[in-house]
Amino acid sequence: MKRIITICIILLLLLTSSWLSTRLWAQKENVFQSLRLFSEIFNIVSRNYVETIEPEKLIKSAINGMLKDLDPYSQYLDAAEYRELQVTTQAQFGGIGIQIGVREGILTVIAPIEGTPAYRAGLLAGDQIVEIDGEITEGMTVNDAVKRLRGTPGTKVTIKIRREELKEEFTITLVREIINIKAVPYAGKITEDIGYVRLLTFSQVARHELKDAIDSLIKVGVKKIIFDLRLNSGGLLQEGFEVSNLFIPKGKRVVSVKGRDLRSNRDFITTEDGDYLTQPMVLLVDRGSASASEIVAGCLQDWERALIIGDTTFGKGSVQTLHPLEESTALKLTTAYWYTPAGRSIQRPIKKDTSKKRTEKEFQTLGPLKRYVYGKGGIAPDIYLPYSPLPKFISRINQALFFDFAIRYKARHKELKMPVRVGPEVINEFKEFLMEKKVEFTPAEFDSSQEVIAENIEREIASKLEGVKGEYEVRLKYDPHIKKAVSLLSRVTSQKDLFAEIKE
Repeated sequence: MKRIITICIILLLLLTSSWLSTRLWAQKENVFQSLRLFSEIFNIVSRNYVETIEPEKLIKSAINGMLKDLDPYSQYLDAAEYRELQVTTQAQFGGIGIQIGVREGILTVIAPIEGTPAYRAGLLAGDQIVEIDGEITEGMTVNDAVKRLRGTPGTKVTIKIRREELKEEFTITLVREIINIKAVPYAGKITEDIGYVRLLTFSQVARHELKDAIDSLIKVGVKKIIFDLRLNSGGLLQEGFEVSNLFIPKGKRVVSVKGRDLRSNRDFITTEDGDYLTQPMVLLVDRGSASASEIVAGCLQDWERALIIGDTTFGKGSVQTLHPLEESTALKLTTAYWYTPAGRSIQRPIKKDTSKKRTEKEFQTLGPLKRYVYGKGGIAPDIYLPYSPLPKFISRINQALFFDFAIRYKARHKELKMPVRVGPEVINEFKEFLMEKKVEFTPAEFDSSQEVIAENIEREIASKLEGVKGEYEVRLKYDPHIKKAVSLLSRVTSQKDLFAEIKE
C-alpha cells in the first residue's frame, strides 16, 4: 500500500512539474512572440514613417507608453531628469542662487536666495538677465537658462543685467557655490504663544530644518504650533517617517509598506520619543499635499496628535523605487503601497469610480478618543475648509502682472518700507498699469475685486522689500486657514482640548 502511495506521489510531482514547465514555457513563448511583434513594428515605423525619426526616440516613446499604462508615478528618467531628481532629494546643487522665470519673453529674476552669490552681488527680483556668458537670452527657456547658470562650485558665470530704474545695463561675474534648497522656507510667531512653520519638501534636510525651526520658536515663547504642509507634494518616505517621529512617542507605528515582493514589506516604528509631544498642534493640508505629506498627516491624525484643517489631500498612497540604469538614466517604478498606523490606504483610484455606492472603509484612531477616519482618496481633514474661489477677474488676468507692478512701484518709491500700506492711490496706479498692459476689464469687475487686488499688491511689494519673510508676513495675515487655526488654538492648552473644540 505504501509503495502504491509513493508511486502516486511521484507521478503527481512529475505531472505537476510537467504542467508548470509547459505553462512557464507558454508564458515565455508569449513574451518572445510579443517582443518579435514589437521588433517588427519598430522596423516598419523606422523605415516607412513619413518623416525620419531617431530610433532612440521611438524606443523611449515605447518605454514611456508601457510605464504610463501602469500608473502615473512609474517613469523612465533620462539623464537630465535623473539629475534634477537628485538635486530635489539631496536639496543642493552648484549654482548662483536665484529663482528665475520668463516675463513677457524675457528671462527674469523672481527672487535671489538669501546668502548666495546672487544675493551678495545685489541681484533683485525683477532684474532681467539679457545675457549669460555672452549668449543672448531672448527666446531661451527657463530649463536652458538653468543648465547654463548651474555648474561646478568654484567655476564662474558672467551675466548681463537690465534693471528698470537704471539707464544702462551692467555685467557681473559670479562664482558658483553649493546652493542649499531650504525645506523650511519660513517660521515665525503669529501671536505671543502661537507659532507657524512651513515645510515645503521632504528632502534629506527636512527633519533637521523643521526641528531647528520649531526649537527657535519655542525659545521665543511659542507653546502652540501651526504646521503647514499645504502644496507640499512630498519626497522621501524616510524623511516622512523622521518628521512624524518629532511629534509622537517611542514604539509607535508611523507607516507600513506592503508590496508584491515580501522582502520589501516593512513597518516603520519610532525608536525614540519625539521632541514635541505635548504642544497643541494644528496641521494644514490641501489638495496639493501628497505622498510623504500624507504619511505625516495620516500618522498624526491616527495617533490624535494634530487637528487637521483644510481640504482632502491628493491621495498618493504608493511607493516608488529608483533603479539606476546605464548612461546616468533611471527607472522610477511603483513597487508598494503604504498604510497609515490605523491600517488605512489613502491611494486615490487611478480610474474614476462611476458607481454611487460608498466604498470607503471606516477606521478608528489609535488614541483614547477613537475618532472615525476613512481610507481611499486622500486624508480627509478634521475641519473641512476649502479655498474660497477667486473673483473671475483675478482668475482671468496673469498673476505675473502683480509681480511686474510691484517691481515698478518699488523702483518709483524709494522711501518704501515695511509694513506696506495699499490705499486707493496704489489701487488706482495698478488700474492704470493694467490699462497700459492692455488688460480688458469693466469698472464693475475691477471695483468688486479691489480687496483681493490690494492683498496681492501688498504681498508682492513686501516680498520685494524683505524677501520670503515679508511675503509670508502678509500672506499669513489674510490666510483663512491661519485665522481658523489661531481662533481654535487661542482657546486651548492641550491637544485634548483642541479636539473638544470641534463637533464630530
